[in-house]
Amino acid sequence: MRSVAWHTICVLISISAVEADAQYSMDWRDDLTDEQLNAVTQTGSHARLLAGPGTGKTLCLTRRVIRLLEDEKLAPAQILVLTFTRAARAELRSRILAAVTDEELVPYISTLHSYALRLLLRYPDAAPLPRPLRITDDWEDRWIIEEELRGVLGLPSIKDSRKLLAALSADWEQLKVDGADWETHFPNPAFLGAWREHRKVYGYTLRGELVYHLKHAIEAGELEGFVPPRCLVIDEYQDLNACDLAVIRSLASRGAELYCAGDDDQSIYGFRFASPDGIRRFTTEYKPSSNLELGECKRCDRRILEYALFVAQQDPRRISKRLECSPGAGSGEVHALRFSSQANEAEGVATICEHLIRNSGVKPGDILVLLRTDWHGSYSKILKSAFDARKVPAAVGVNPLAPLEQPEGRVFLSVMRLVDNPRDNLAWRSLLSGRENGIGFDTLFKVYELARGRGVSFLGALDIVHSNPTVIGSKGSALVREIDSIKALLTRATKALTPDLLDFSNQLANQFISDEADRKAVVALVERAIELSSASELPELLRAIQTSLGDAEAERDPEKISIMTMHQAKGLTADAVLVVAAEDENIPGRARGESLDDERRLLYVSLSRARHFLYVTYCSRRTGQQSYSGRSPGKRGRSLTQFLQDSPTKPEDGKQYLNSIR
Repeated sequence: MRSVAWHTICVLISISAVEADAQYSMDWRDDLTDEQLNAVTQTGSHARLLAGPGTGKTLCLTRRVIRLLEDEKLAPAQILVLTFTRAARAELRSRILAAVTDEELVPYISTLHSYALRLLLRYPDAAPLPRPLRITDDWEDRWIIEEELRGVLGLPSIKDSRKLLAALSADWEQLKVDGADWETHFPNPAFLGAWREHRKVYGYTLRGELVYHLKHAIEAGELEGFVPPRCLVIDEYQDLNACDLAVIRSLASRGAELYCAGDDDQSIYGFRFASPDGIRRFTTEYKPSSNLELGECKRCDRRILEYALFVAQQDPRRISKRLECSPGAGSGEVHALRFSSQANEAEGVATICEHLIRNSGVKPGDILVLLRTDWHGSYSKILKSAFDARKVPAAVGVNPLAPLEQPEGRVFLSVMRLVDNPRDNLAWRSLLSGRENGIGFDTLFKVYELARGRGVSFLGALDIVHSNPTVIGSKGSALVREIDSIKALLTRATKALTPDLLDFSNQLANQFISDEADRKAVVALVERAIELSSASELPELLRAIQTSLGDAEAERDPEKISIMTMHQAKGLTADAVLVVAAEDENIPGRARGESLDDERRLLYVSLSRARHFLYVTYCSRRTGQQSYSGRSPGKRGRSLTQFLQDSPTKPEDGKQYLNSIR
């Protein structure tokens, strides 16, 4: 644990380095408009920067950090930059690094969850969490935690345990856990007891509780020697929930000066209890504070921005703000197209994209096809087939961690984790269930029940089985053979560990992943994690795989049209955007109250991704699997979303439009 004195010495050394050796590849004032320059140079108080789509928010955040380093002579350790997504973190970091040219001068840039993990790792006694700190991933949540808790409680289906786990995370995010008699008001108090037993056996921490425990650690003064940042720069402030905002307040109360950027019109994460009220209340909660605005949109052509603003301005509670196109903006194209069926719609979308590529000079990588939902590929599959039929390059956005959720990828990751920590209970459990060994869920659940009953860890229960195989019945001997086999392969894998993490990953991939394409995908994923995190040791790499990559941010192939959900497109820009299935049954669908506002903002964010071409498509009728999506499952008749019904762009017949461009 670093002492206050050691931290102070590091800061002083860093300040000297900034003053003496820093070399900058640009003047931070270059190419800034007057309003951007005003935003970058603000000083002397907290500040809220309201930045609409395409107004240069990321540019201003980058230049502000560079100005703090160069002109204010702050040390990197005195600046903390928090972003909402890993993609935003990577972009900010690359821009700042390009300017300062020295990686040691780049401040810490992180998502709030990663920042919480970093501090809780640094201060192991700050929170009542199992140690060593082991964060679960999506696969472990689904196939170990949810499955075994369902078995313990005798729940009818996996959906029941998933809902209870989600309710627990929601209570952390909304700070309901701090309420009086919280446990008695939880939907299923028995679940809490079962979960606590389960986490004790496996020794894990859920991602949803990291920020909550950081909040309490800061408030209780449990971070001995912790020095808050002098300047706290926060991107996408409108996407923070109550727990996130409480952490920010705690840091501000300990001397951090806040500079938050965002737009209440772009708050779209209500499902994780984010609310635009946080950014709307900022200037009253933090005094003194400056109110800054960026109102010149350099992204959208005029008709596109007009169309998007028509949606945003339907919210009477939004902050009134100026947003207009740059003087040199084009007129742009906007079309709302009605099709008779999903087959015609998919063919129409493919035809439009082919037309944009061949006749308008738009590159495939500059086209986004956005969906409100895509349960089991019900929309993307038919779209992808239509693109394939026309030989138009297109790809469905995928979870970048997907290669590690396949059986062999899971074995690869589990072995890597056990090389780092041979006592990792979840990794042992994952490895036993991922290998072709004839050992099923029922046998492993007996091991869990043995651990719970004896008051030992999962690995402790494996040791008991190894000494007495009959304790779990007929499969005991097979499990003992599998344990011995795993110990032997771990010995070989540990000997293969080298300082070159990519080389080590290649060796493991060659050993455990048989398919060449899968092997390349896993190694590419590891290489990307190393690149994003600059990991030099195995524990850093394992954390980076989980915290630098994530399923909320789909990978985008620069050579292909991207088909992805509207949430995944947050922060992206394209020459052409097609919002598909924009029907009232999907947008807003079942949403009511504040959720209705979320859906409106999500549509606004999607429309404002487009630079020059914007298409909204919908069907009069949907059949098959698609008819079961949206507000009224099984209802075939559909209509345009209520948010666009009286818009300045009137719907056109899709078939007639296609004839006009053929």
